[in-house]
Amino acid sequence: MKRNLLIVTMVLCSLSALGQENMFTLSGGYVFTNIEDVDQNATGFRINGLYEFNPNASMVAHGFSFGWLQTKASSSGADYTLSSIPFYYAPKLLLGQGSLKAFLKGALGGHYSNYKRTGSLGDIDTWDFGFYGGASLGAMKSFNDKVFINVEYEWAYLSNSAFRDGFVNSIMGGIGMRF
Repeated sequence: MKRNLLIVTMVLCSLSALGQENMFTLSGGYVFTNIEDVDQNATGFRINGLYEFNPNASMVAHGFSFGWLQTKASSSGADYTLSSIPFYYAPKLLLGQGSLKAFLKGALGGHYSNYKRTGSLGDIDTWDFGFYGGASLGAMKSFNDKVFINVEYEWAYLSNSAFRDGFVNSIMGGIGMRF
């Protein structure tokens, strides 16, 4: 009897794994931020990869993101370049039914950033780790059961000695696939 109960439990647990939906999204877009000690906004680009799994096709998906963002600005005879490699856990709440879905996504993790300043007062080039946290709002449009596109706006807070508690805004579009 115990053996039969164990077999039934294992079969039922493995059936839920079949209901899991995996997704990968590759996104890119425009980034703008403020750099401390600079009078104007720094602008640039962002490339982001996001792997997600959605257990039992529920409203909540769990994801892990890894990317690259770079911004540049000039002020008072100095040029500033900020490059960052964000990596974070990204829970997502999917809203809607059918081929068009809206979503809210969080971001909680870290980043490895490069701060480079060149100018008449000397050059600085340094790397540092820090906290990365944020939230995004977006939409997904499915074309079939495997391919979709997405659009999102992400606001993030980065902290380390280079950003000095900076805020980064990203507007991205991407293509994804389910498997």
